Amino acid sequence: MIAISPRRLALQVAAAALLVVASATTAVAHAELASSSPAAGANLDSPPGEVSLTFSEELDPDASSFTVTDADGVDVGTGSVDLDVADRNVMTGEVAIDEPGIYTVAYAVTSVDGHDVSGSFSFGFDSDEEVPNTGLAPSGPDPSAALTVAGLALIGAALALGHRRLVHE
Repeated sequence: MIAISPRRLALQVAAAALLVVASATTAVAHAELASSSPAAGANLDSPPGEVSLTFSEELDPDASSFTVTDADGVDVGTGSVDLDVADRNVMTGEVAIDEPGIYTVAYAVTSVDGHDVSGSFSFGFDSDEEVPNTGLAPSGPDPSAALTVAGLALIGAALALGHRRLVHE
């Protein structure tokens, strides 16, 4: 009968845990809105001529854009990936804002690794109303819960296998 040492069992469990962490980090990564100009929640004294969004990852230029609308839902501008930015993680677009109020930027992007993310935020121009300082949370698939369950299953399997070897060998 060959027994597995507790040290070897611990190494197997640690290797399984590292695999789970590495997989989760890779799978969960997707383009997130890092910053914007105007900033979410800002109430500007003068109207912007341009809106700019910066994301955490490179974007697919053919599948990423944003629209700016006024309080009545009328489009006042659109934007796309700025191909002059080397990292291709910035979208810009001109806007035609001449009336005070609250404006909403809605974006839908696809990172070059294929993850789709969408969201929105608001800013104001000389608005008498309070401008919400947060946007809608980005939406898109979030595999982190499934990966956590899969990771726990892998760790459990490694423990069971190690225990089985200890008992049966």
